[in-house]
Amino acid sequence: MPVYFNLGHGAKPLDHAENYPWPFDVDICFEAVRHPIAFSEGVGFGSAGCMVAATEALEQKWREHFEITKSIWLIPYIENLAQGIPLPRDEILSRFKEYSGKEPESYESKFP
Repeated sequence: MPVYFNLGHGAKPLDHAENYPWPFDVDICFEAVRHPIAFSEGVGFGSAGCMVAATEALEQKWREHFEITKSIWLIPYIENLAQGIPLPRDEILSRFKEYSGKEPESYESKFP
């Protein structure tokens, strides 16, 4: 089972819900999978998410996820991945730890 690392987390206040902090996440898998980038947002029954290819992750529709989660720094790595250059796992995890002061959370995906 591929392992995804949560490298971006943030929240956006919802105006229509008394500024409730709506969570957003960006996760990355370093293994050779078809959809190495995962986006998710929300809580409970209002939550949604998907896994996409590197090329799709670079589309404008996902830009807000990178901004809200303060993970814009991942975009150059994803651009390289879209060109066939593998993600430098140790470098990315080290940068995450430098930015956040902690190791990233991770999980196994049931989807190959």
